[in-house]
Amino acid sequence: MKYLLLTLFFCTFIYAETMSLTDHLTLNTYNKRPSLKHTSDKRAHKLNKIDEKQAIAIAEKKCKEDIVKLKLKHHNLYLYYIAKTPKCTLFINALDGSIIDSKIINMGSK
Repeated sequence: MKYLLLTLFFCTFIYAETMSLTDHLTLNTYNKRPSLKHTSDKRAHKLNKIDEKQAIAIAEKKCKEDIVKLKLKHHNLYLYYIAKTPKCTLFINALDGSIIDSKIINMGSK
């Protein structure tokens, strides 16, 4: 019984945190006017819980490089930073700060 509870506890922390459906719908606009895209980017920056400075610190620690370029993106229910350095590219979850595999983002929902 202990092992079952322990595995359930750890399984909840394996997956990266995702956005709720209402947050996802506020970010997805079907009208691609630049002004609407700009407001969608503002909403995405309000939703993230990990600041850009924290994401840069995570990328510097993981890639062991000082020059990091960040871009905030969303795909399906994931809100994430793309952290690029000259030698490595990371996908950092903007909601909980975990590292996301690129295959998970492209697969869609869990």
